[in-house]
Amino acid sequence: MAAADILKAEFSMRWRGDEGETRYRRVMENLETLQESLTVHYKEFYAVERALIATASNSFTEKQRTLLRWLSEFSGCGDVYTVLIERLSRDLGIPKSTVRWNLRRLRDSGVITAGDRDNKGIPVELTEMGRLIAGHVSSTMEGTEHI
Repeated sequence: MAAADILKAEFSMRWRGDEGETRYRRVMENLETLQESLTVHYKEFYAVERALIATASNSFTEKQRTLLRWLSEFSGCGDVYTVLIERLSRDLGIPKSTVRWNLRRLRDSGVITAGDRDNKGIPVELTEMGRLIAGHVSSTMEGTEHI
C-alpha cells in the first residue's frame, strides 16, 4: 500500500504543466482506485490465510502442536533430525518413537524441513507455513490460558 503512495507522490512531483491536467487527474484517480482495490484484496487474502492456518493447525494432534510450539520457541537451534528427537524426548518427556513419528508427520505436512536417509545433516527448521501455524497454535494456547 505504501508503494502506491510513493508512486503517487513521485508522479505528482514529475508531472507539471496545464496541458496535461486532465490526463494527470485521470492517472491519479486510477492510482487511487488501484490502491483501494489492493487494500480490499489484501484484507481478503489475510482473512483466507488466517482461516487456512486455523484449519491446518486443527488437523494436527496435540503432540504435534506441542512440537510446533517447541520448535517455534527454539527455532534456529540447528539440531539435525536424530539429535532433535533425543532433545525433544528429554525436554518434553515424550518417548523417542512418538517424537520420531510426529516429526515425520510434520515433515510430510510441509511445516518443517529436515534431513532424511538420502539427505542427512540438514538441521530441522520450520517452513514459512510452519511458522505461521506455530504462531497460531501458540497464540491460541495463550488465549485459552487466560480464560
